[in-house]
Amino acid sequence: MKITGVVAEYNPFHAGHEYQLKMARKLSDCDCIAVVMSGNFVQRGEPAIIDKFNRAEAAVYGGADIVIELPMPFSCQNAEMFAFAAIKELKKLNVDSISFGCENDDVKLLEKIACLQLTPEFNKNFKEEIKKGLSYPNAMSNALVSLINDEAEAVYSPNNVLAVEYIKSAMKLDLNLSYYPVKRLGMAHNDTEFQGPFHSAAAIRNSMLEGSLNNLKLTEKSLELIEKFYNDHKQFNTLNNYTDYLYYKIITCDDLNTIYEIKEGLNNKIMSQSFKHENIDDLIMSLKSKRYTYSKLRRCLLNILLDIKKVDIIKIMLTNNDYVKVLAFNNAGRRAIKHAKNNGIKVINRFSDYKKYNLSPENLKVFNITNKSSNIYYLPLKNRKINSEYTENAVYINI
Repeated sequence: MKITGVVAEYNPFHAGHEYQLKMARKLSDCDCIAVVMSGNFVQRGEPAIIDKFNRAEAAVYGGADIVIELPMPFSCQNAEMFAFAAIKELKKLNVDSISFGCENDDVKLLEKIACLQLTPEFNKNFKEEIKKGLSYPNAMSNALVSLINDEAEAVYSPNNVLAVEYIKSAMKLDLNLSYYPVKRLGMAHNDTEFQGPFHSAAAIRNSMLEGSLNNLKLTEKSLELIEKFYNDHKQFNTLNNYTDYLYYKIITCDDLNTIYEIKEGLNNKIMSQSFKHENIDDLIMSLKSKRYTYSKLRRCLLNILLDIKKVDIIKIMLTNNDYVKVLAFNNAGRRAIKHAKNNGIKVINRFSDYKKYNLSPENLKVFNITNKSSNIYYLPLKNRKINSEYTENAVYINI
């Protein structure tokens, strides 16, 4: 079975994502598109605007065949960790290629940059740039410029950074994959003004939070599921919904330095700025510096909110889980599930599947963090769901 993997967040799923999936299928000529998707919290360091099951269902209606969950806590960490965990999950489904959206679709250049990032010379240059107090993206760019000059510009955009990380992760995992980049059309990654054939997810989220769903470049099913989520929970989700919860977590944490990515100095700065701001966006702006980017600070604060500790990351990284958690699938996805099972992978469609495979979920660090995070996800919403990891099953779509 020929399977092409896609890493996504679909926050929310829109027409540009549908286009990418269509092109991925066309370019790779695959039998199945397998998507690994962030769950209820995303790589930007915030809650997804609607929950994971609705986003996964929209994706299957929009061209995916199976959507599996990118495990917590990696779905809301830096690009390198996010990409490596995602490719590791796709490996379990025996993908033979991956497709990704990017601004530069020169595969050979992206592969060249990925190879360079694995060299001692790059690592030496990178460490020197970090010592200067630069952020991770700027340090990476400067280290590359010193090796390949103008070509390094290919990784300056967010999607190109992730494309390189996907390729680099596949190399680390000794995967012999084909790559099918799909060049972005229309708006850039974080554009908030509506223009071009597709709207960016950032622009769509802004419009949703402002109360307007009119004229958004969404798929019909995605719009239906967005409206369903709003009707169920009376609002969309955003990090600012958690301001008071975050302040509570900050003052009750015995040692902020135990939280993943919180370093000496930042802990004191966070404590000094807490309660001075009405929302988390303003809190982040008060903490922002050359060393700490907006995205990094969002992830740091989210780690506090979700109580993700350094020891948790270490323990999970040292554990090799041989299962995947399915969020949604169709008939082609069902064949991919069978294919994975035949290769020794445990496939979780519902809570009872853990027992079927003699797994004790309460002893699985990933399950515990995911369940706690899902409970927190629904905390500021109406009609809260509690322990949804025990009750919600993968969505089967017969199309």
